[in-house]
Amino acid sequence: MIIYKFGEVVLVDFPQSGNGYRKRRPALAVLDIGDADVVMAPITTKERSGQGDYKLIDWSSSGLLQESWVRLAKIVCLDKSDITCRLGQFTDYDKNILATLWQSLYTF
Repeated sequence: MIIYKFGEVVLVDFPQSGNGYRKRRPALAVLDIGDADVVMAPITTKERSGQGDYKLIDWSSSGLLQESWVRLAKIVCLDKSDITCRLGQFTDYDKNILATLWQSLYTF
């Protein structure tokens, strides 16, 4: 079974709320404990400035085609079969900032 690591960019068939349709979107692999599911954060090209939103610095090095924002406050757990392919990997710079943001969002 494939294990996804924090910082990997994948293409995912995200379920759309309310209509049963799916839309193919990039996502950040956040957590994979080795089972059939993976925790992901959506990536968008729409400018976002809410809590948990992060504008990628090195988006073009990550396999993304446009300037993008990661939405850590919108995480989702999906089956690995919803992942269609790997697009790339975030740079260490972006991963470090995202890890810090993750810790500030999800402390108990």
